[in-house]
Amino acid sequence: MLHALEFDGLVEIAPGVGTIVTPLDLRYLKQVYALRLKLIDLIGELPLAALSDADGALLEGVRQRAAALREGEPDPRALAEVYLDFHEALLRVIANRPLREISDRYFVQTSRMWLQLLPEMDWTSEVDTVLEELDGVTQALRDRDAARVAEVRRAHFRAVLQRMNAVLAGDDLVGGVLPREGVVARP
Repeated sequence: MLHALEFDGLVEIAPGVGTIVTPLDLRYLKQVYALRLKLIDLIGELPLAALSDADGALLEGVRQRAAALREGEPDPRALAEVYLDFHEALLRVIANRPLREISDRYFVQTSRMWLQLLPEMDWTSEVDTVLEELDGVTQALRDRDAARVAEVRRAHFRAVLQRMNAVLAGDDLVGGVLPREGVVARP
């Protein structure tokens, strides 16, 4: 298991030292996000496997779990687990095995960024966005419309990148640490 995490660039195994979680490399992640957008386009161009009754039921269960999170206290880890289950259900209908494997690898590499920023984001909006994506993708899968799956995923992927960028660039993270431009910090 640790070697799989090392392969994905999430940990570094140092003999005699132990296992170290790797820091986020924002330049690398930017490249991975760009690649993930292209992979979403490929998903829309290639045939999908039929959505089985079991996968349909799994997606409905995932949706119910997400909806329940909307009403409770914010629980970023629980929402991330819901989204991971959604991702795994989607992987099952990607008929092209190499595309499925590559998509999964880069999802794993980038998902921790969203999880780390989630506590700084608007909880209700994030849950609603996950629900909206689940609904759109599930309907497109039922219709066996790969292009629509890609369209929904692409729109939501870009929107989450914009929201994460806003958190990274906003006063939420740097306010109180760095003075605003043109403002002299007072001791």
